[in-house]
Amino acid sequence: MDIEQLRQRYLHLINEELPAQAKQRNFPVSLNHCFARIILDNLFNCCWYEVIDRKQGAAYKQLSVEQLEKAIAIAEDIIDKPDSYVRELNRNSLRWRNKI
Repeated sequence: MDIEQLRQRYLHLINEELPAQAKQRNFPVSLNHCFARIILDNLFNCCWYEVIDRKQGAAYKQLSVEQLEKAIAIAEDIIDKPDSYVRELNRNSLRWRNKI
């Protein structure tokens, strides 16, 4: 896949597939921006905006091919793994943001 195809896949996962999964499963979040936060924070192992400049536009447009591939893999793992996986990723994200 080229970078534009990867971006479209990422957006589809964030905006369509993960929110749909959240309606059927026991996820701690259900909104697209929450999934983006969880995925990007776990991609960088910190609050994503410590790495990506929010003033430069959408975060996903600033990701490299490799980063997009990893972000997509995280999103697909959320779908494929037990609900405890997304809860763990959410806890990581909240911890990096000093919310827990």
